[in-house]
Amino acid sequence: MANDIIAALEIGTTMIRSVVCEIRDDDSISVLALSEIKSNGIRKGEIFNRNEAINSVKLALKELESNYRKSITSVIISLSGGDTECYFSDAISRIADPDENIPLEITLNDINNLSDIAKRISLPLNRIKLHSFNQYFKVDDINNVVNPLGMSCESLSLRVLTVHGKQSVVENFQKLVADVPIDCIYAVYSGVSSALAVTSEEMRKNGVIVINIGGGTTDYCVYHDNILKLCGTFTIGGDHITNDISAGLQIPVQSAEDVKIKDGNALFNLMERDRNISLPSGNEGFGGKIVRAVTLNTIIEARMQEIFELVKNEIDLKLSNLSYNGSVLITGGGSYLNGARDLSQKIFNLPSMIGKPINTQGLPSSNEGPMYSTLIGAVRYYKSHNKKIVQESRFKKIVNLFWGKTE
Repeated sequence: MANDIIAALEIGTTMIRSVVCEIRDDDSISVLALSEIKSNGIRKGEIFNRNEAINSVKLALKELESNYRKSITSVIISLSGGDTECYFSDAISRIADPDENIPLEITLNDINNLSDIAKRISLPLNRIKLHSFNQYFKVDDINNVVNPLGMSCESLSLRVLTVHGKQSVVENFQKLVADVPIDCIYAVYSGVSSALAVTSEEMRKNGVIVINIGGGTTDYCVYHDNILKLCGTFTIGGDHITNDISAGLQIPVQSAEDVKIKDGNALFNLMERDRNISLPSGNEGFGGKIVRAVTLNTIIEARMQEIFELVKNEIDLKLSNLSYNGSVLITGGGSYLNGARDLSQKIFNLPSMIGKPINTQGLPSSNEGPMYSTLIGAVRYYKSHNKKIVQESRFKKIVNLFWGKTE
């Protein structure tokens, strides 16, 4: 059986990345080509200059085609979705014989009908459905049933988690992709895709929090019993840290980015209170400067702590009844920051690791893996949903599939 070849595109605040992957029969992924260019026209996961954003995507795909040495006609898109949140809904169905009021056996048709009902929810104004995930069934008084097929009952209920985003943001990205032009054959919320890239089924079963720190946004997903329990997006990311450094140290933004990557640490260390860092001249006419390491890292820790605490507080609020003793995985560009893992462990009081795409070959190096987690995960999501690639599909045919009716 021939392996599937799929291209995936991530339109981020800081960078636009794309890959061509081969999905093998053993579910491993081989990266055949990739590209990475600076993103323009995007801020905090939203388009603010449409022409610049379109040109950036065109350049990214042109570079990908050059590296792949073949034309690319369709892609999977991984996007943050804009202020992504999730919503729980429940549906109940009477299974018992209406005349004799006796329990009946649950059929596949019963399950599918109930699932359809549960997913027909009304969202607030300017919100659009991205994905729906079954949580668990309730068979009469039996809770947390994973598969009720063949069981007998009088009533069957189902809880569904619906991931939804800001409609205006999603529609703006739809139009952008259509005008590149490129066919979008599937779209995946980046929080879900990054989590699928860096976790195994066993990890998701035992419990795991995946935090994807990008340039302008941070996504998070919580899995337990191999079920997505919670997810969301905050419009805060690595660029905010850079801007904090620029303002706090009174240096150009590019110099702030450089010193963050080279000398920054997310965990304040008193041992460095006497260490000085020499910043070179050159950026925007900057004449150079000597800064204290303790000042730099105090600025970084404050913002990184805010990011982790936003995630933790949301989990504590919405999953207060969940007995959780799993782990935390940090991925995305923000995971490269020194001390990020240690600070996460301190705040969550859970084992924390850097999340890199698993069962994947062909990435530039192990260190670069986290930057490509959303793309690798988007490919995995597509494969797991067993969608056939149709190269000649047109954009308007998949508008409903794109975010709105993905399951």
